Amino acid sequence: MADYSAIMALVLERRSYREIVQMVGCSRREVSLVSKTVKARGITAAQAGSMSRDELAELFPDGRKNVSAGFVQPDFAGIVNSMKFNRHYTLQQAWHRYVQAPAVQGRKYGYTQFCQLFNDYAAVHEVVATLHHEPGRAMLVDWAGDTLPLIDAVTGEVTKAYLFVAVLPYSGMVFCTAFTDMKQEAWNSAHVQAFEFYGGVTPIVVPDNAATATNRHSKGDSTRVVNAKYQQLADHYGTAIVPARSNRPRDKAAAESAVNVANKRVIGYLAEELWSTLAELNTAIEERVDEINGQIRRVDGTTRAEQFTEEEAPLLQPLPAERFESVEWKQLKVGRNYHLLTEQPAGFGHVAEGRVSWGHSVLDHGRRI
Repeated sequence: MADYSAIMALVLERRSYREIVQMVGCSRREVSLVSKTVKARGITAAQAGSMSRDELAELFPDGRKNVSAGFVQPDFAGIVNSMKFNRHYTLQQAWHRYVQAPAVQGRKYGYTQFCQLFNDYAAVHEVVATLHHEPGRAMLVDWAGDTLPLIDAVTGEVTKAYLFVAVLPYSGMVFCTAFTDMKQEAWNSAHVQAFEFYGGVTPIVVPDNAATATNRHSKGDSTRVVNAKYQQLADHYGTAIVPARSNRPRDKAAAESAVNVANKRVIGYLAEELWSTLAELNTAIEERVDEINGQIRRVDGTTRAEQFTEEEAPLLQPLPAERFESVEWKQLKVGRNYHLLTEQPAGFGHVAEGRVSWGHSVLDHGRRI
């Protein structure tokens, strides 16, 4: 059942169809219906936010009628108030209370749909996104702004090392690793390492709008879509990519906080030493991250690692049986000084297709080998 109020709010924010489908869990047809209705009636964000259920039912009679008639509606306003006064109050607790409440006519939402509806409510009613984070729900990712120099011991050549940062905002559990560029292969590889570091996968990954995460439909278009190679990784791990909104700094608050931690406690600390290899630097980064997560105690007396282990790790989705490998197909022409063997040898000048991945290559000449 579509939450047309949430869809309308996201349409008015100029979010893409893909983003809205992922965030609300609706169909493209429902997004299209809302988009056409908004344009035809000239509905503004202020008007959409103040619409009553009856007004929404008039605009979208089938969807809204089925939702209200078939399910008991949660008291999200009450849940938000509980969260404001009790920072340990979670959506899981709220859902249990909702399910266990005295029986009334209608069905109860499952936990996943309950969480999605709460997120939609928060977006429409401008509830601060960082009020409370659901444990194990999202991984926020970004590149740190500062870099570290790698100095070749022989030539003295300096190469920049870029720091990838991931954080689970509920526990604050941080992961960092360095690369010599910020290209797609490094971006995807960093995610694989992050999932393995946490020992599981969050249902949602929230990147900033880096070129390795999202693309624009066309020049000047404010909407962005997840790029194909990044989406392949998301599909492999069964997670949804929900980019942070460029005009909504609260979407990025936890990631920016983690980046600040990385800048101060990783880059700031390691910049005092000289590093000649990426492997050597990443070993040092790993030690710093272990200290950040396991030794620094916060106001409530807990460490990031303690809270992660007790409250978040059990909620993560399991890692897939096989590690993700980035795959690229290329057409290769056989040169004078080498050849490609299939069932029949390929001669000079013939074209063969090659699949190149992190682990190995597969070459074709008419058929797979």
